[in-house]
Amino acid sequence: MPKSNVNKRRINVIALIVIILVVYLVGSFIYYLAALPIKNIYIKGNYYLSDAEIIETSGIKNYPPLLKISRGKIKKKLKRNNYINDVKVRKKLNGTIIITVSESKPLFYNRSTNKIVLLNKKEVENNIDERIPSLINIVPSDLYDSLVGAFNKVDYNIILQISEIEYYPDIINDKIIDPERFQLRMIDGNSVYINPVNIKKLNQYFDLYDKVPDGMKGIFYLDSNNGNVMFKKYGSKVVSEVVQGEE
Repeated sequence: MPKSNVNKRRINVIALIVIILVVYLVGSFIYYLAALPIKNIYIKGNYYLSDAEIIETSGIKNYPPLLKISRGKIKKKLKRNNYINDVKVRKKLNGTIIITVSESKPLFYNRSTNKIVLLNKKEVENNIDERIPSLINIVPSDLYDSLVGAFNKVDYNIILQISEIEYYPDIINDKIIDPERFQLRMIDGNSVYINPVNIKKLNQYFDLYDKVPDGMKGIFYLDSNNGNVMFKKYGSKVVSEVVQGEE
């Protein structure tokens, strides 16, 4: 037998062995991934929802195989929860799954419905222990939606300074001047008149109050469209202008 034919057979055998090994390794790796259960679950970004609630809703509390987990299905399930605005899901080959959620914060407690209203306009059961503002009366439905949407323009630390929200239309001599006005009672003892159009002025609240002499208590008028901010001390008939800061 010629030597070249022997070498050719030897090369073919080696190539076949290499192919078999590659197929075996790839198959073993695929089998490993298919059988690999979730080993670690990390939840990030949650505050109002517990890790256990998120894992339960995701459908992975029994630590199923990683390849059987659909990131899209997890997102879809979690977004059904009113608190959750967005979800990101990462899977790692070491059996780790990382779920990062973006929650909507509580805006106020609606006394009329006994529900907590979130900044995304959804309502949840009244199960929050921390202090948040209370809406104490009924608001026309269209104005209600406008108010909730407008609060998204307000710094959340300012929202938490509000004790009560009352629908308080501006009426003079039986004539409605501003049908969209609200009165906010602040936890520091002051009050604020505001409407959805001018609600961004609330972001200046701390700066405005610092400009009031001697820390006196009273009413801030932030509902004007002319850019002026007025202040009236409780018990006084005098209304004075407060210099605004930068918006």
